[in-house]
Formats: sequence, structure tokens, C-alpha cells
Amino acid sequence: MAVNRGVKIAGPYRFVRNPMYAGYIINHVGFLLAFPSLWNVALYSTELVIQITRLLREETLLNKDQTYRDYASQVRYRLVPMVF
Repeated sequence: MAVNRGVKIAGPYRFVRNPMYAGYIINHVGFLLAFPSLWNVALYSTELVIQITRLLREETLLNKDQTYRDYASQVRYRLVPMVF
């Protein structure tokens, strides 16, 4: 369940709004490069859809906070700079 634990703005939060999820993506891309298979691509794609859905639901809750809305207007990207 999503909970507002305050707004972080230092460190990697200066570049993307969800650096933990971005770390998952980096880790999974590395795994896919090391162990390429259709099964791994299918599994990762499913996991990516779940993570993005979770991220968007969390942001729905966080957008009720003016501090977060101000932060989101300054840090445009959620996961990957220049992409999403």
C-alpha cells in the first residue's frame, strides 16, 4: 500500500522521482544482457508493467501533497531521464 513518507529531493532524487525503481530496471537490463532468452524478456516485461502500474498508483497518492507536486514539476522524469 502506498504511503506518503515525505518528499526526498537529494541524491538520485534530483534526477528521477523513483530511483529505487530505476535501479531495478538497470539490474534487470544487466540480467537480460547476461542471460538473454525469450522467457527472461517475457518475465521482465511483465515485471516492468507491474512496476510502472505501482509507480503511477503511488504518484496518485503523492500528488495530493503540494510539496510533492512542486518537486514533480522540478524533476520531470519518473524512471529514466529523457525517456519516462
